[in-house]
Amino acid sequence: MQPSVSPLRVEGTIRHPEGGEAWEYSVLLTIRNDRGEEIARQVVGVGALQPGDGRTFTLAVEIFMPGDARAASEGGAGG
Repeated sequence: MQPSVSPLRVEGTIRHPEGGEAWEYSVLLTIRNDRGEEIARQVVGVGALQPGDGRTFTLAVEIFMPGDARAASEGGAGG
């Protein structure tokens, strides 16, 4: 199923400094409600980056509308 819309998309790249040892990287995602209360937290391990290594990250918030789910199931295989 494809999202109906993506109201937020952020992309960024990090590069581990040259020289020295490998460092372990993680992505931390925290979601807060309108009152600033944390309602979800997710940690994703990126792994160790060697000197000079880089990684690109993309964060997207996607919306799946109920009408799209109906259309997808009606147009599916055997439907």
